Amino acid sequence: MTKTLVYIIGAGRSGTTLLDIVLGNAKNAISLGEINRFFRRSGVPPKRKDYSKVYKYWKKIRNDFLSDSDLDIKQLEKEFENNEYHTSWLKCLFKLNSKSYQFLLQKHYQSILRNTHESIIIESSKYPSRAINICNYVANENLEVKFIYLRKDPVSVVKSFEKKGLEQPSKGFLASNLYYLLVNIICQFSVFSIRRKGFVVSKVKYEDLIEKRDLEIRRVGEDLSLNLLELEDKLKKNSPLDTGFLFDGNRIRLKETLHLRTSEANDSIKTGKEIFTRIFNYIVYR
Repeated sequence: MTKTLVYIIGAGRSGTTLLDIVLGNAKNAISLGEINRFFRRSGVPPKRKDYSKVYKYWKKIRNDFLSDSDLDIKQLEKEFENNEYHTSWLKCLFKLNSKSYQFLLQKHYQSILRNTHESIIIESSKYPSRAINICNYVANENLEVKFIYLRKDPVSVVKSFEKKGLEQPSKGFLASNLYYLLVNIICQFSVFSIRRKGFVVSKVKYEDLIEKRDLEIRRVGEDLSLNLLELEDKLKKNSPLDTGFLFDGNRIRLKETLHLRTSEANDSIKTGKEIFTRIFNYIVYR
């Protein structure tokens, strides 16, 4: 049976984990979060009890991945860093990834597919380089791959990055602005490349997801040719959303369920910093 992978592209702190959870509540779908951190974490989802459903699910995948080899899963982290980070983007664009990385990427998804019953897999690894690699080395007649490019109001992202004590490291004001601009430029070029390869990409703004949730999900379903009618109904009723089996990502993954709250965004610009952020990131969020 052909399965569908929906890969979410975007910058950190843009709401990719939340979108992953939302889509994972569609019929016959599952949220898997930031799968790209599998090797960094030695195949063990962080902050999960060994009796939890999430831990047990990923333990099966880890055992499956290692079943026919003597690979040291921790040593594979470097292979993925060298082929997926933003610094590897041109390498990915021109298909210059190492043969060992290609093999490991394929093998990892094969383990996931063998141990997943749902037909729609949602992944929020974010990196555009990994998205391109999935197009090049993973998509096949048994796995149809589709993409969502998620953007968020840069003022909100910059404020989020300035906060300390979250799982992702904090950044200063200028560093946050530069990061958001550069990552989204890479994302936009990647989306262009992915579409040229014949893959479908739906563009989503975080604010639309929150404020027009059911309508936005309907549009995404139409873009990606997915049946999201039951999910639309859940969002209209503001029903609790199951957080699924996210391997890693935003700390909201650690809740059993959550409700989408209304947006707290304020379009009025109050400070010189906000004016700078809006102008500086206009090209990627106009």
